[in-house]
Amino acid sequence: MKKLLYYLPFTCFLLFLLLFPKNAAEYAKTGLMLWFNTLLPSMLPFMILSGLLIKTGFLEKLLSFTGRFWKSVFGLTPMGGYGLLMGIFCGYPMGAKTAADLYRNHRISRQEACYLLTFSNHPGPAFLSSYLCAELLHRVELALPAYGILYLSSFLTSLLFRPLYCFSKESDRQLKRKEASSVFSWGEALDTSIMDSFLSITKLGGYIILFSLFQGILSLLPHLSPDLKCLLLGITEITTGTAAIAQRNWELSLTFPLLLAFTAFGGLCIAFQTKSMLGETDLSLAPYLKGKLCTFFVTLTLGILFVKIVKVII
Repeated sequence: MKKLLYYLPFTCFLLFLLLFPKNAAEYAKTGLMLWFNTLLPSMLPFMILSGLLIKTGFLEKLLSFTGRFWKSVFGLTPMGGYGLLMGIFCGYPMGAKTAADLYRNHRISRQEACYLLTFSNHPGPAFLSSYLCAELLHRVELALPAYGILYLSSFLTSLLFRPLYCFSKESDRQLKRKEASSVFSWGEALDTSIMDSFLSITKLGGYIILFSLFQGILSLLPHLSPDLKCLLLGITEITTGTAAIAQRNWELSLTFPLLLAFTAFGGLCIAFQTKSMLGETDLSLAPYLKGKLCTFFVTLTLGILFVKIVKVII
């Protein structure tokens, strides 16, 4: 039975490619162009620069004076704080990739890396303001509430998981000893960062194409209600999922919280991308999935409360 469930997705993909080649080509092309036009130019430079800063040890000097802030507010080291900032400003899945890079290069402990995975992956600011609020909802004034709700839900999630991942002073001392022996020269760090970044961005492209094909399979399923199809798309992929939800004739009081919740969750496509970013480490995807499920429900609750409060005020 387990083997049957394991091979079922591959069988569905193969049948889709063989029986509906034109549809498959269109969906694959859509995924490829999304990767080529959006992810490649916007994310690759940040990946290379981030890898360079981490491998040369320059970040420790740059962030050394911010330690008290990160420790008191987020329970992080300055290097962990850098991972959180990358997740916020660069979008999915840079938070997880940076956490994995920091751990792989002995800049943060395993406990801190797992803790970061629970709340450091975020949608990019441009996705929230330009795509979600302006293009889908046609309500630019909702951008600030969207930022506030998503980042507040992420912070509340961090408070929930913080007691589970405490960092001992002994682990900090061991980490500092490893840091001293893991600093690259600038030339070596640049070459390694470029190769690692191209490998990572190529993996992301592969997952985007696969999940674009999966959306094509969903579109062909008979007797599937439009509402259920929207929710399934939201669970699988963030861009087309949120677009499908926005196109339904639902009240804004329902659409806005749902869009924020599925954006906070990120979808299974982002989860698979995150898993690929954790390669060559012993980090599990479990902290990420637990954190995202928690963030989904917290965001949905905050979104509903916001809509109700605004209605009362108006």
